[in-house]
Formats: sequence, structure tokens, C-alpha cells
Amino acid sequence: MTGWRQAVFVRQRRIDVIQRALSKVLDEETWSPATPRRLYVGAADASSRGWTMIIPALADFFLDRGGTPEPRLCRLARELRCPGYEVDVRDPVAASLYEVDDHGRLRISGTRRLIGSGAEAGEPAVTSPVVGFGLVQVGDDIRDRVAALAALGGGQAVALADYLGAVAGFPAWTHYADDPITAGELVYEPPRIVAAAARVTAPRPETRGASARTAPRVAPAPFDRRGRRPRSSSRPRR
Repeated sequence: MTGWRQAVFVRQRRIDVIQRALSKVLDEETWSPATPRRLYVGAADASSRGWTMIIPALADFFLDRGGTPEPRLCRLARELRCPGYEVDVRDPVAASLYEVDDHGRLRISGTRRLIGSGAEAGEPAVTSPVVGFGLVQVGDDIRDRVAALAALGGGQAVALADYLGAVAGFPAWTHYADDPITAGELVYEPPRIVAAAARVTAPRPETRGASARTAPRVAPAPFDRRGRRPRSSSRPRR
């Protein structure tokens, strides 16, 4: 495997619930007029273990802050009230794990690198040089297996990334990352941006009084259907 593999795992198997929460999170951000009407976030697939894997279309999409104090991954987990984690593997020797609990607290372990824009804002993320679960609740057997793979280092980064995906029910996800996931997709439609100088239509003045609510009187026709002048329109009698 070469290049960059990135996946987000959220403990929520309903993609429609994740879609609503993600749209709410992204609504908090400011989008420029150049943003496309329909923004493709990535492919999503759910497992029988109750987790959903998201393959973002843009690198670091869920680690970006979008102009807010926190990464999108933190805000999404808090909105869903469930934990999640993101696995990044860059070539066979570098892997990073970003864990977030249901309160939006973040822990970074493995290969260190900066995340998103404005990394100095907010509380610093808890970091560890060894890849391991600190916020996501897993069993001791999983924790020991992760620690054993992390201790090997070197070319075991891919094996470690695959196992981190297997925890959520997606083993060997790095090997088919190039293949599209057809189970579902996440999209975002930014709200319409209203120009500051938008024209405001003033309401028409309302005429008070009974005459404003009364329909206008229609004058009688000068002739009826037989060509005779109605009495109401003829010359008054003397």
C-alpha cells in the first residue's frame, strides 16, 4: 500500500442519523459563495457491530476546524453523543489515531502531526507517542493487541491500521480503500448565502377604514343583452 489512507469510525450504525448530525455541525461554519451547492463529504458503510465507517473525500475533512475552536470530529461525536475515532496511515511506517469520546474530548496517539487550522485554539488534545485507545472504550484483549502491533513499528503500520478498523467491523480496510463504498454516502448542502445588500420589499401601505375592506362598486352596463338601456342607467323619471 502506498499513499494516504484515512477512515473515520463512529459508533452509530444509522447513516441517516449521522447525516443529520453532520449537517447540523457544518451549519455552524461559514461557507463562502464559492462552495458548491452539494458538497460530497464521503462514502459510508455500517457494520453489524454497530459502527459506521466513513471514507472522507477530502483529506483531514473531519480533523479540520472549519473556523470553529474544535475539529469537526469532536463536534460530530458530541452531537451524536457517541464515541468515534479516525485512523490515518501514511505509507507503511506512519500511523495516527484520533479518538474522541461522546463529550467531544480528543486524544491523539501515534505519529504526531498538526490537525486542522487554528490548532492553538481551545484546550490541547491529550497526546501519546504510542498508538492506543484512551477515550474509546474497548476490551483488554483489543487494547493488548493494539499495543503489540504498535510496539512492532516499522512496516506494521498498515497491519495496525487494519486492526483498528477491525475493531469497528471493517478488517483490512486499507486494502480496498481505492474501491468505492456503495452502501451509502454523506453530503452537505450549505445554506443559501444572502447578500448583505439584498433588496427589501417594503409592504404596501394599508388604508384604514371600512372603505379599504369594501369591494369597489361596479357601474351598471349601459345596455342589457337586448340592446335596451336599463332603467338604472336611463334618464331619471320626472
